[in-house]
Amino acid sequence: MTPERLAFLINHCFRRRRRDSLTAYQRDIARFLGITPHTLRRYLTGKQPIPRQVEVILEIFHHYPAITADVVDFLINHPDANNQ
Repeated sequence: MTPERLAFLINHCFRRRRRDSLTAYQRDIARFLGITPHTLRRYLTGKQPIPRQVEVILEIFHHYPAITADVVDFLINHPDANNQ
């Protein structure tokens, strides 16, 4: 994944979906991804490689708009819900 693709996906998956709400800040996006804002900036500037896990979750969000961060958090915190 390139830094340009990462920036596009962040804009699409976080900011665009919050049109009627507050803007998603880098600290919020980084917290969701489990990284620091500094690390996210390093990904965006190309100073650090973007891990496959970050690429996968953002591509899933992009291709499946019905999946939200809240849904992902719920499924992570309630693994038994996957079987229902």
